[in-house]
Amino acid sequence: MPYQDLGAFIWPIMVLIWVLAASYSRAAMHQRWQARAHPAPSRPPGRPVDAPDAAESLRALWDAARDRYARIAGEYGDYESDPKQVLRRPALADPAVPSTSRFIDAFHEAMALHTESYPPTEVARKYVAATENAEQAWRAACEAADKLRASRFTTDERALINQGIKLLELAEGAATPAEQEAAFAAARQVLTKLERSAGTRLDWRVPRPARQTIDRHGRPPLPPA
Repeated sequence: MPYQDLGAFIWPIMVLIWVLAASYSRAAMHQRWQARAHPAPSRPPGRPVDAPDAAESLRALWDAARDRYARIAGEYGDYESDPKQVLRRPALADPAVPSTSRFIDAFHEAMALHTESYPPTEVARKYVAATENAEQAWRAACEAADKLRASRFTTDERALINQGIKLLELAEGAATPAEQEAAFAAARQVLTKLERSAGTRLDWRVPRPARQTIDRHGRPPLPPA
């Protein structure tokens, strides 16, 4: 085929390629222009850790932690003030018992972080965690005390514990102040003997509030002035 005839075929193909390239270039430029004129909406930035919602949530947790702390402190205080409960669950008054020791440590940590007014954020977080740990430790200590009962005491000491419980029940049901006074006085003597015996082996003592309860009810009232 002569070169003149071949050129007649090549020339239209080159023109078609040029037209297609120009069209693609104009389309690409139009897209870039549209992107600059109408930018895509940007995503809102993430909320900071201390945003209002997070702060309100932490405040609610802190308020709940205060209620939790008050409940634990109340239950622990009721135990330490009730000599009959002390005798029925003596392990809760023995810091050598591992579960009791863990509770004492956890409760003291929560106590150190306890405040009347809302504290700084970091302190509030620590307080929430500390009260949760104290609650778990208190439940575990109570369960362990219910299982151990008086198993750490000798046979004679367990007899003193049972005697003390009966005397305290007698004092509660006494018909007259004199009977109540006598029962509490006898219970005080039993507890003193128990402490003296157990103290040679165990780090066990009757909590001061429980002893004060016995002393308060076991002493005769002062005569009127």
